[in-house]
Amino acid sequence: MRIGFLDTALQYTTETPYKSPLGGSQSALCYLAVELTRLGHAITIFNGLPGHNKSDGVEIRHISEINAAGSLKNFDIVVVINLACATQLRQAVGFDVPLVLWAHHAHDQPAMAALNHLGERKRWAGFAFVSCWQRDCYERQFSIRPEKIKVLRNAVSPAFANVSQAQPWFITGASPTLFYTSTPFRGLDVLIKAFPAIRNAVPGTRLRVYSSMAVYQVVPANDPFHDLYRQCQSMDGVEYVASIGQSRLAGELATAAALAYPSTFAETSCIAVLEAMAVGASIFTTRLGALPETTNGLAELLEAQSNVDSLAEGFATMTADALSEMQRNPSRAALRREERIRFIHDNYLWPSRAREWSLWLSQLAGRALSVP
Repeated sequence: MRIGFLDTALQYTTETPYKSPLGGSQSALCYLAVELTRLGHAITIFNGLPGHNKSDGVEIRHISEINAAGSLKNFDIVVVINLACATQLRQAVGFDVPLVLWAHHAHDQPAMAALNHLGERKRWAGFAFVSCWQRDCYERQFSIRPEKIKVLRNAVSPAFANVSQAQPWFITGASPTLFYTSTPFRGLDVLIKAFPAIRNAVPGTRLRVYSSMAVYQVVPANDPFHDLYRQCQSMDGVEYVASIGQSRLAGELATAAALAYPSTFAETSCIAVLEAMAVGASIFTTRLGALPETTNGLAELLEAQSNVDSLAEGFATMTADALSEMQRNPSRAALRREERIRFIHDNYLWPSRAREWSLWLSQLAGRALSVP
């Protein structure tokens, strides 16, 4: 099949997430596109990259090219990333190829507001969601017909799927190193409040922060969270690294103890959690959004609350208690670590996810297809 993916004006190729910071939705698209190409599909991504490019067999064209007469008519199906724009797209471009909305956003995000209109919903052949929690929210909010819906979960970067496993800290006797890899506005402020208490309870604990708005290609001068980064840089035991590419990130997290993520943002999935589990790290987070579903009983979860100070206090206690328990019982901690790694390899790799996508898209496009 010829499959088109329509994204925003962000500039990237399928190699970008390995080398440079890139958002979760765009990174997922890169990994999926490459795997679909390996299954024999002809894949084109429309984004903000100027000109025509070829990357890992995937064609990349500028988003403005969709306005050219007939530019989308040659595809068997078109997948739009994170924007409910079927009505606008049909009117502007004028084509009748089946449209699929691949939504990573929550139902209450402005980019999804058009789904409140029946005419918009009817113009979509299918809706791909990344969790059951997200699907349920969309069904309640927009009354989307269940037969149009498919839950197709995220998966981990190949950089994390293939990372070499290191001896865990509770076996080697090293002090634990925590890490934060989400965007700064999703709980980093809470973590910075909580960390001194964690370090006091478990002496020697360190924290590395891999976070910035560079994943959205915001230049440092325009990043609004400089004060938060400065707090990280001035705090004892904290190393502020900023956002980095997946290849380097996977290597640096391989020896870390745990993802420390007191999430204040209702995640529809959480790629940061999946990546942490892939290297065997423990997960300390909240019950907000789809995080309980994503972690599948393999994380330490705290009830989310709106009061930052209370959340920080509770998170510090939960994290310190969990770290101390791992020190006391390393054999159990090792078993839990292996459970997390196995869970990811059994359920969250892109080759198997691409086969699910391939079968579903072929059905929506009315194409008979045999997928290996």
